[in-house]
Amino acid sequence: MLKKLALTALAASTLLVGSSITASADSAVNYDHLLSAGTTNAYLAMEDGSSFYATGSNGNGKLGVGAGGGNNKTSPMQADVSDIAMIDAGDLHSTLLKKDGTIWSWGFASYGELGTGNKRDTARVPVKNKYIDNVKEVRAGGQFTLALKNDGTVWAYGENNFGQLGIGTKGVSAFSVKPVQVQGLEDIVAIDAGDSFGAALDKNNQLWVWGRGYDGALGQDDKENQLTPVQYRIDDIKTFTAGADRIYVLTNSGEVYASGSNTSGKLGDGTSTFRRSPVLINISDVNRLKAGKTQTFALKNDGTLWGWGTNNEGQVGDGTDVFSVKVPSQVVDDTNTPLTDVVAFSAAGTHSHALTADGTVWSWGFNRNGELGIGNTKQQNAATKTNFPNPFSK
Repeated sequence: MLKKLALTALAASTLLVGSSITASADSAVNYDHLLSAGTTNAYLAMEDGSSFYATGSNGNGKLGVGAGGGNNKTSPMQADVSDIAMIDAGDLHSTLLKKDGTIWSWGFASYGELGTGNKRDTARVPVKNKYIDNVKEVRAGGQFTLALKNDGTVWAYGENNFGQLGIGTKGVSAFSVKPVQVQGLEDIVAIDAGDSFGAALDKNNQLWVWGRGYDGALGQDDKENQLTPVQYRIDDIKTFTAGADRIYVLTNSGEVYASGSNTSGKLGDGTSTFRRSPVLINISDVNRLKAGKTQTFALKNDGTLWGWGTNNEGQVGDGTDVFSVKVPSQVVDDTNTPLTDVVAFSAAGTHSHALTADGTVWSWGFNRNGELGIGNTKQQNAATKTNFPNPFSK
């Protein structure tokens, strides 16, 4: 569901040299394509694309590690897949893009979101979507999948109850098990998916949104569903992120705006008022953003990470489990030291994760399914070192 500095994410690997196991700590270097959190899972791809590791719930094969994966896993398990360009986790399904431009998915589908051609399906290992190729970015939404092709067009498949496929229709029977082209989009450079809506940034720094508008996430000053893409009401956008029920954008002038659900103050504007139009968030020096289901994070240019939102499971990572954090608060580790040198981060459900330049993966928040990857199921209120391998190792 994640988070975009368009082309930088997939090109970041070229900045590693030789057999070094340390990435650049420059926050302009984006390794978000390696790290992704699903509702009850977390995934880490190796920088060389040789494999990925998964932890957490394995119901319906959600880990993607095969029949031998068993049930919940508290430490990461390795998947048998290679040539990975990026990975992205959804609710009950997850997806990855291979370097050859093909999409591979696993988990459970109710509306064809796995891309197998079947409405209901289960895949315990990644399976290829044979209906689409030449893809450069893929995102897993709640029960649908978005794909950005090399020609700048956007394609979608899966559930369409709220118009999230962007094809001008909606309804329980309007789903598609094969990719359909989102209407009216061209020259797109980045995409993201919320639970039931899509978003796409074009080469002119304009964001387009479609799908479920009930919580005001689409920023149209109403709560109507949009069956085809409409312009988001902020211009000159540098990067953006789609959370489950809200959108954040970072402008080229450095301002952060948000719209949508504000339960427990998760928009970060200091209130709990739902915002149907974009509202300014009081944070500066931001490089990029990532929104989960209940929490949001901003990576600053100095490599520090700041979070806000619902914190009942410690998912904000400020060292507390205060129920609501309504303004940005710095993420700290388990010694109460600010987390620094962050090069990737992700959030979903009520758990959160970060990758630092030395190759350490940190996790915090809810952990009943083992989604933190720390070898136990204990909740963590601060960033804690995990058992994930160093993705930069050769």
